Amino acid sequence: MGKDFRASVFALLVDVGAPVGGYYLLRAFGVVPVWALLLSGLPPALRVLYTALRRRRVDGMGLFVLAIVAVSVVTTLLTGDARLLLVRNAWFSTLAGFWLLASLFIARRPVTYEAARALLPGKGAQLDEAWEERPAFRRVWRVLAVVWGVGGLAHSGVSIGMAYTLPVDDVPALDTVVSIGFFVLLQVVTQVLLVREGTMGTLWRRQRAGAR
Repeated sequence: MGKDFRASVFALLVDVGAPVGGYYLLRAFGVVPVWALLLSGLPPALRVLYTALRRRRVDGMGLFVLAIVAVSVVTTLLTGDARLLLVRNAWFSTLAGFWLLASLFIARRPVTYEAARALLPGKGAQLDEAWEERPAFRRVWRVLAVVWGVGGLAHSGVSIGMAYTLPVDDVPALDTVVSIGFFVLLQVVTQVLLVREGTMGTLWRRQRAGAR
């Protein structure tokens, strides 16, 4: 397995597995829900701090994670309300959803396109060429910004609804399942739209041609 794959698996375990598993482990030892939620939410922040110290810089996403943890600590100390901590994931979905939708109006290219370009650095020139020459290509990335933006807001609404209607101990696991479900659904929609537009076929054909 490559270094990038191992790093991705580690990040997934720390950011997703540790908060859920940590919460139920702490509850099994009798820790009250509000403190179990707070303590189990620390591993992602510690990973961000470790990465920042190693690279000597913090990116925007890292700062956002640290900000959410800081708000969670303050919320716990001021209110002691476990349900406010349950909706911390909804804060991210809400802000991300509005950010994606806003990028359609305040940026030359939507966030979805810039994210894809960052994830495919070797395809940057091809993507930029397609952006300049194909209206359908530009349109599909704008549509995806709407899809992911609305999806993020919908996920936020579901998370908040669960946090305030279900028993506290049921929410961490269920919210994780819902989050994964939303992500998979949006990924499927993304791939279908890109295949229909021809983006995936174009990139794949050029990759095969370059390999010959």
